[in-house]
Amino acid sequence: MANPIRVAIVGAGRGRAQLNAIQALPEMFQLVAWVDLNLPLLHERIDEAGLPRSLASDSLDKTLDQGDVDAVVVATWARTHELLVGQALDAGKHVLVEKPYTLTLPAAKTLQDKADAAGLKVVVNQQWRYMPGQRTMRRLIAERVHGEPQVGHMVTYKPRGGEYPDSEHSQLWQMTVHEIDSVISMMGQPIVAVAGHSFRPPATTWRRESTATAELTFESGARVAMVSTSDSRQGAHEFRIECSKDALVYRNTHGFGGVEGILAGSGELESVPIDGGPERPPLDVIVMRSWGTWINGGPEPETSGPQNLQIIGALDALLQSTLSGQTEPVNL
Repeated sequence: MANPIRVAIVGAGRGRAQLNAIQALPEMFQLVAWVDLNLPLLHERIDEAGLPRSLASDSLDKTLDQGDVDAVVVATWARTHELLVGQALDAGKHVLVEKPYTLTLPAAKTLQDKADAAGLKVVVNQQWRYMPGQRTMRRLIAERVHGEPQVGHMVTYKPRGGEYPDSEHSQLWQMTVHEIDSVISMMGQPIVAVAGHSFRPPATTWRRESTATAELTFESGARVAMVSTSDSRQGAHEFRIECSKDALVYRNTHGFGGVEGILAGSGELESVPIDGGPERPPLDVIVMRSWGTWINGGPEPETSGPQNLQIIGALDALLQSTLSGQTEPVNL
């Protein structure tokens, strides 16, 4: 068996979930450092986890210079990803980064080219696609028993209660990125064009854009209309695709984080069992394990950096369409 991969986590917030994933895979990973600029907060998190404070660092550069790090988990706000992933790759480290990869497609492509040239493995933590209901929808669509996908919608209403403290268009990086990834995964084909808007609704209290709407055109010609907002009063999530024989409907009772259900049929819809039962697997662990397996010579996971470029490409096209008012191609 290969030696455990020595990992440094960057980020004391979302990094707690990634710590849990690392600790669930002790035969594969060893935590050797935890980095955050807010050292008192980091000490608090380390104490909560029962870990030694010697793991704490307020500098990624210093941590990378120590030489005992094989890989870096970037679990920080979206606007910092390009810089931190670049630092890790320049130091010759594999990377797992929270979504999104970066805020623009050119930046993601530059980083991926750097990783490819050095033989480094980048994975993006797009974990929602591994939910059992979404995997079942993916299988049902792929089998074509219900016919060819034609037209549908994906709507997500998240009552967050306040805006994300990050960047312009932060809804895209915090939620819409999940919808884009999930719909690509379930449809089993890439998006080739986007017509849409990232905007502030007229009475929103958000200072930045809280909502995105878009029409997504897939490789086959199927189209999906999307509404993505964290500025809602009631949480809900639904993906419906009209196929040439039947309708397929995926629902989640609380955005992406609730109870999943699937309906199918023509005329009266009937419930479809979810593959593997209703329990949600540890999604972060699934992504973390796939990354470690790839680093150790296994297959490239579906959330790898190269595969994730199509998600960033679709978001890039949505932003371009917001500015141009035109349908924009996804140019990878």
